[in-house]
Amino acid sequence: MPEQTYQYYLNQKTVAAHYLELGNVSKALEHFINAYQTPFGIEDLDLMLELAFLYDEVDEQKNAIQLFYDMIKLDPEFPTSYYGLATIYDDNEDYEKAIYYYKKTIELDPNYEAAHFFLANIYDELGENEKAIYHYEKTIEIEPAYYYAYINLGCIYEAEDKNLKAYHYFYRAHQVDPADYMALFNLGVACRKLGQIKESIRYYRKSLNSNPEYSFTYLNLAILYKEVFEDYQESIALYTEGIKYNPEVSVLYYNRACCYALLHENEKALEDIKFSTQLSPSLIEYMKTDDELSDIRQMPEYQAIYNE
Repeated sequence: MPEQTYQYYLNQKTVAAHYLELGNVSKALEHFINAYQTPFGIEDLDLMLELAFLYDEVDEQKNAIQLFYDMIKLDPEFPTSYYGLATIYDDNEDYEKAIYYYKKTIELDPNYEAAHFFLANIYDELGENEKAIYHYEKTIEIEPAYYYAYINLGCIYEAEDKNLKAYHYFYRAHQVDPADYMALFNLGVACRKLGQIKESIRYYRKSLNSNPEYSFTYLNLAILYKEVFEDYQESIALYTEGIKYNPEVSVLYYNRACCYALLHENEKALEDIKFSTQLSPSLIEYMKTDDELSDIRQMPEYQAIYNE
């Protein structure tokens, strides 16, 4: 009877939602499929959307794509169907299709901030900065607290050496989330490029307090102390702290080696060079022309290892 079928459909949706809350995706998927296979399920856009995103989560993308296309046939004006397709094509780096479906989403719902953001991401990835900026700005216009839109805008302007604009957007991100290390790190970068050395140090230090495991903060701050203050001991201390958290990051050892070499602690420098080039053999060619390591290259042990 239709009433029994409808009750079964409702029960399957309820059970699926319960398993989803428990984090049991496979059981949730099983019961959503049961609900979808009823006459009521094949007309339930919300159910189809949930099922499609679950298919995508468990790497059954063909099923997810088919569901999104079925949703479009059922309701061509439902923007999330197009958004779902766009995200799958985006993940697979099929940017032409992803762009088409993100644009279709925005055509149906101009205030769909996630579509603007991820469309901007693609343009950013493709180096189409003006289009990326436009859609990041639209994202912020729709959702003023969209943290990563500010971060990504700042990164575009910093790469273009428009450092005041970069600072502005990094600071806006910092206002959205004052504790997040990435905004603090990028503020450090922008301030260094603007010649605001004390502010740069302050932001880098705050970033390390927020996330002591991010290797690039140690790298940038240590380079600052080395290049601006010629404080090689402080640089070495920062590299050493960074290595404690990131023992596989070769550039920390390499740059510490350069500081040891500048202090004429050649044995320590050579040990770091050996370790860094074991981790990243590509550093060997760079090392052979690095002026700071010229004394190290004269050491017999170096020459025995690197055939010079």
